Amino acid sequence: MILGLTGGIASGKSLVAEIFRAFAIPVIDTDELARQVVAPSHPAWQLLRATFGPDYFTAAGELDRAAMARRVFADPDARHTLEAITHPAIFAAVDAQIAALQAAAHPPKMILVAVPLLFEVQAEGRFDGIIVVWATPEQQRARLITTRAYTPEEADARIAAQLPLLDKVVRGDFIIDNTGTIDETREQVEDMILTLHGMP
Repeated sequence: MILGLTGGIASGKSLVAEIFRAFAIPVIDTDELARQVVAPSHPAWQLLRATFGPDYFTAAGELDRAAMARRVFADPDARHTLEAITHPAIFAAVDAQIAALQAAAHPPKMILVAVPLLFEVQAEGRFDGIIVVWATPEQQRARLITTRAYTPEEADARIAAQLPLLDKVVRGDFIIDNTGTIDETREQVEDMILTLHGMP
């Protein structure tokens, strides 16, 4: 069973993934893969440099993620260009990791793939079920400001760049309400995992 995990920015996806890991369920993090595919000399890195120019790279040749973020969150066309370059490389890496896990001597019954923009990139067909983590827009904004040191304007831009979280909730197979305490969220996730483990 390949499960997709998504939600809005700062909705609590990392917390849910951490609980899955506590059950020894493999978690593939596309945010981590996104960092890997833009490493120097990777084909996606070469395309990004050719497309956006050297101003978005450090003196050591690494992608300047902060500069790129400022560009793409202010320019939807630039964001679409970035995604067109990086998303195929990210999903190729996802597929490779899934294949390796499934080829193991004792393949896992369940694999979780965390994809923040799952619906935005129309990746629903890749998964047997989709988990959406819910929080209110006010909570998302407050978390971005307090835990990630975003300005209110930066927080609003990041939230606005994604589909409204309610739109994702209605398309999910499993909904985790992360508007309460960590313990309340943990209980929901643990109940869901136990239910899924019992499914054929």
